[in-house]
Amino acid sequence: MYSSRTLSLFVVIMVVLAGCAGGGDVAPNGDAETPSDETVDGDPDDAEAFSLGDPEQTLREAGSFTVTWQYAGVDRNGIETDVTREFYADLGAERSHTVIATGEGGEDSVTSEQFVADGVTYARTGSGDSASYAVYEGTTDVVGTAIALSQARAYGADDDLTYRGSETFDGVAVDRYELSAASSALIRAGGVAAGSADEFELTDFEYTVLVDEDGLSRYEAWSFAGRTPDGETVSGEWTYSLTGVGSTTVPDPEWLAEAQAQAAT
Repeated sequence: MYSSRTLSLFVVIMVVLAGCAGGGDVAPNGDAETPSDETVDGDPDDAEAFSLGDPEQTLREAGSFTVTWQYAGVDRNGIETDVTREFYADLGAERSHTVIATGEGGEDSVTSEQFVADGVTYARTGSGDSASYAVYEGTTDVVGTAIALSQARAYGADDDLTYRGSETFDGVAVDRYELSAASSALIRAGGVAAGSADEFELTDFEYTVLVDEDGLSRYEAWSFAGRTPDGETVSGEWTYSLTGVGSTTVPDPEWLAEAQAQAAT
């Protein structure tokens, strides 16, 4: 079931990132992957019930991966939010790089970055001449972060995700599952994301999950649209993609030397 713990995590991630971070074309390993348009229809009666494997074990065994999380929405006041978080991890090399940006992309949209290598974390806030840095000993739980950005694991086999066929994503065969009706938990999450604590009329809802043979959620797309009691339109959509599993590398960011020089003064 969609637990209150995971719902809270989803809302916290969405609202916190919306308030301080967001989108951009700054990925060190390339753009986020999108699903293929070629879907082989499947008979839901012939498919196994939706289930996920152990993502922590699978990702640790793979050794590296890339996660891209994006959110865009319009609240009841007409305020638009556009947030992107890109996360690259090479567990074998003990390196990771997180890029958080807001707006429509570009260098100026980057609000923060965090690079970890050799047991040291380098944090960058702002961009261009206004950028500031912090350097400190210690690392982060890169696998835990990647898993937290996925919401598909909140669903159990008894939920209403329906098998819709198979396709290819990031060069890997995946099964497509869709949810055609929103649960009350998802509606509440949408209400919070839209900046409205009130009930609102849901006019559109879609949720899709692509799962590979290892039980990893490789791609998720969630969207809603609705109207508030006073007639304002609200909407929100987020996507999550897991790519480069076993093939992601994490190069030094261009600003690393500047961060090291600032820390040495």
